[in-house]
Amino acid sequence: MRMILTLLFAVMLSSAALAQRTGPNGGLLAGKADHEMELVVTATELTIYIIESGKAHTTKGVGLRAIVQQGGKSTTVPLVDVENKKLVGKLDAPLASGTIVVITGKDDHGGVLTARYTIK
Repeated sequence: MRMILTLLFAVMLSSAALAQRTGPNGGLLAGKADHEMELVVTATELTIYIIESGKAHTTKGVGLRAIVQQGGKSTTVPLVDVENKKLVGKLDAPLASGTIVVITGKDDHGGVLTARYTIK
């Protein structure tokens, strides 16, 4: 399992853009230009919005999970659809600066979605 996570993080590091932009909901944008994901972090939740070609996209049928790497440990956070508008996962504790969050899964068309974020 550790090898899989290491490989996943290495792939994400090599393909992710270095600069993180701010999305329409105030979160961090990452992903391909036509299929982006916006991560909004609070003390208790991770929220993902799907942005397709610059517009909000339904989350109906989207299956994602978050892998949070903090303090030398990796934790998987399941993301649950909320009203077909966003995916939300509960956090056990607030995320510290420098925490890495990797989002992986598939959209409603079966396309692969991946994004990597570094919490500021």
